[in-house]
Amino acid sequence: MDNTGKIFERLIHLSRIRGLQVKFCPLKYNYGRLKGDKVAIANDMGLNEVNYTLAHELAHAYLHCDKGNILENDGSYEEQADRAAKMLIDALAAF
Repeated sequence: MDNTGKIFERLIHLSRIRGLQVKFCPLKYNYGRLKGDKVAIANDMGLNEVNYTLAHELAHAYLHCDKGNILENDGSYEEQADRAAKMLIDALAAF
């Protein structure tokens, strides 16, 4: 059974709990971007890619919120967010 839409709803709910505003817009160089309490998601992706990108940005919000500029690191933050996003989607898909 495809529950992609339900996963999206749950990710939006988690975003709201965290106090994040999710906006869809054209992004030239990224699929998603977190800045402060705003998450930008590229508006030219399918729902599976949107879910993964939103989960990835949520992972940054939870894991790296106190780390300063997360773009200036050795790549470990991206790997951590990727792993957390996969785990989050797997967990949400189980319900």
